[in-house]
Amino acid sequence: MVMQVPLAGQVLGDLGADVIKVERPQGDITRGLDFEATRVGGMSSYYAAMGRNKRTLALDLKNPVAKEILLQLVDQADVLMHNFRPGVMERLGLGFAELSARNPRLIYAAGFGFGESGPLASRPGQDMLAQAFSGLARGGLEEHQPPHLTNSPIVDYGAAMSLVQGVLAALIERQTSGLGQVVSTCLYDVALAMQLCEIASESIYGTKTNWINQSIFFKTNDGWVSVVMLFRDNPLGLMCQALSLPDISTRPELSTRERQVANLSIVQEHCAQAIASLTSGEVVQRLSDVDLLCTPVNEIADAVSQAQTAHNGIMWQVNVPGRGTVPLAGLPVRLSRTPPGVRIHPAPIGAATDEVLSSFGFTAVAIAEARDKKAFG
Repeated sequence: MVMQVPLAGQVLGDLGADVIKVERPQGDITRGLDFEATRVGGMSSYYAAMGRNKRTLALDLKNPVAKEILLQLVDQADVLMHNFRPGVMERLGLGFAELSARNPRLIYAAGFGFGESGPLASRPGQDMLAQAFSGLARGGLEEHQPPHLTNSPIVDYGAAMSLVQGVLAALIERQTSGLGQVVSTCLYDVALAMQLCEIASESIYGTKTNWINQSIFFKTNDGWVSVVMLFRDNPLGLMCQALSLPDISTRPELSTRERQVANLSIVQEHCAQAIASLTSGEVVQRLSDVDLLCTPVNEIADAVSQAQTAHNGIMWQVNVPGRGTVPLAGLPVRLSRTPPGVRIHPAPIGAATDEVLSSFGFTAVAIAEARDKKAFG
């Protein structure tokens, strides 16, 4: 209801599917999460980020007239996606058993927090909770260090993409069997799967993988740079060469890459002053000249304004009601013959209600009667 399934629906829409967003009359929860938008009376930026390429339909599913409308849509649909906790759709009479009896070809896709069943299935799911419970928030940290969350909802994003994969796989399989099936994923499983290398290291050798200690952040005179110590036999020696510093990689405690990583504080102290006197661009140029892995550390606005960003076409121009056309993150997948793009811009609650119902065969009289009976709230 927040990101996992709404984003999955948007991705399918980006790829060309006719996606109908059914939301309660008061709107999707993300419409109210953006406090700045609420303050100025505009559309939530979070809704706008996940609201393109969908036709919006408002239905009050507690109203039997609205429920019957949804069932008639399901009869003609290829896919139904939902983000409710386990059991909610069944209590509404909208479980897979009921809907597949009406439409045997229906792909029934669901995104959960901890799973559809099991000891934690009833717990609320949320990206930060998944990061914490799965171990992601402890990854790369020493025992004395507090947990750390990734600010961007990476688990939600991964779960959405996983659900899209499942839906597309089910649609391909249906070409052979002629039948739909249930497709599901959950934040918890995705958070664990994202740690596949770390889990393998602990399962096979009993050791904890720490990627974070393979990198160093240095302050420059206009920002920060990140230097990665991986994939080079003597990264410290290369750094000293690039910065015209005495090469301390000859010292016994720094004679191998592994020992340099174990003594990053010495590396930091030796190089910090020289790096602090240079701009980020100068540091990156010098380190790149000796083939060290490095990059400036950007704010989001810096990254969005990069020439490479424009070249890749990842920022899509989206019309947001009341805010005009703004650049928003698009789909990071390219198709040479059928490129994804913006066909439908984010819209107010229920903006396409009449259009959607008409396209499914509802007459103007039937739509008007449903409206009189408060089916749309």
